[in-house]
Amino acid sequence: MAYAPKQITKNDGKYNTSAGNLMADIMLSEANPIFKARTGQEIDFVVSNHGGIRSIISEGNVNARTAYEVMPFENSIVVVALKGKDVRDLVSFLINAKNPHPVAGIQIILNKNETLKNVNINGLPFDENRTYNVATSNYLADGGSNMGFFKDSLKTIELNYFIRNAMIDYFKKVDTLTAKVDDRFIKLEQK
Repeated sequence: MAYAPKQITKNDGKYNTSAGNLMADIMLSEANPIFKARTGQEIDFVVSNHGGIRSIISEGNVNARTAYEVMPFENSIVVVALKGKDVRDLVSFLINAKNPHPVAGIQIILNKNETLKNVNINGLPFDENRTYNVATSNYLADGGSNMGFFKDSLKTIELNYFIRNAMIDYFKKVDTLTAKVDDRFIKLEQK
């Protein structure tokens, strides 16, 4: 299937990790075409949970077994429509979390003192008056991992697509996994 040139882990960054970024990116890339075909809309961003990643991806060949090790749960991808105020609660939750939860499609920038500087979604400034389509797991959409902001969603669309299957589909498409810690969630060193 695919190849990992180096170990991919959920412990290599403070605000985002190589494993979390890979998981969130896969959820976005694999679920968005399904969501778009069913609704005519796009997924704006992804939020998953740090604790859901159960294994590292070792350097070397990556296959379906790897996906089962990383994601042993029967969690499926759902898309939740969230009002701007609920997205603000989600961002506050991520800032205050003790673990770097996986995100994709959203950028959170903190000031040096850890106050919020900026939130960008799909490269655009966050708009409190908008409704955003957020892909997550059915477990989190039901309020798991204390993510209660999903309870106020306007609607939830079940894609009937396991996160693990999305990983397997992605592993079949790519030669090399290029997961890394990046600037999707950062703290600035200057004010």
